[in-house]
Amino acid sequence: MPTDTEQGPRPRYLGETIRPAAGERYGWHSHDFGQLISAASGSMYVGTPERVLLLSPAMAVWIPPDVEHWMRYGANNEMLYVDVNRREASRLGAQCRVMAMTPLLAALIGATMPAGSHARAPRHNEVLHDLLRQELVAAPDVPLSVVMPRDRRIAGAARAALDDPRAIGSPGAWLAGIAASRKTVERLFVAETGMTPSRWLRHVRVLHAISQLASGDKVSAVAADMGYESASAFSYMFRRTLGMSPSDVGTATRHR
Repeated sequence: MPTDTEQGPRPRYLGETIRPAAGERYGWHSHDFGQLISAASGSMYVGTPERVLLLSPAMAVWIPPDVEHWMRYGANNEMLYVDVNRREASRLGAQCRVMAMTPLLAALIGATMPAGSHARAPRHNEVLHDLLRQELVAAPDVPLSVVMPRDRRIAGAARAALDDPRAIGSPGAWLAGIAASRKTVERLFVAETGMTPSRWLRHVRVLHAISQLASGDKVSAVAADMGYESASAFSYMFRRTLGMSPSDVGTATRHR
């Protein structure tokens, strides 16, 4: 992507498509521009100092300029990155967001790709960019993030759960290795994440399940992998936590 100092002023929105390898990671970094990211397929985690966000094809992620973050990709990835210049980024909010994807928003993000942008008149691009900004501002937020605790007594257990929630047999077994009483652990989790340990773990498991579904895994396979005896029980937990069914994630992947 061009920078303001190398090739003139940065466009309001300029997109590119990338296909990162499964499991590819980028450590802590930041940009002097904003990033809007959507997934045609696959998924990725975006970590900030405060929380970890999940991107899937049913969502879009907004990262403002200068925000420190890391990234970790799932599998079967095709990502659309849109760089947003600082002036435009100031109109999109100073907080990272996970937003619901719509067909119109997906089309407008696709319209920022260079091939289409270069073929249109400047005024045409300006109108599309104005509409994209309106759609982004109006897009509803989706609760696909978790706050990561910072207290060292529970931070390690939280990181282990985020890395591989499948390895955790039960909340009790997960918390048993923490060098603090159960009451203290409960208090720390609520104080630092706003959730009890069991609810926080359930939310992490849902994020992991969405990542698997976005990679093309079947609902029944994901349910078994997450330790559920039936796909219906898994779907009930999923809908209760997120307000949508597991099949909705797969549908979004197929329709992008």
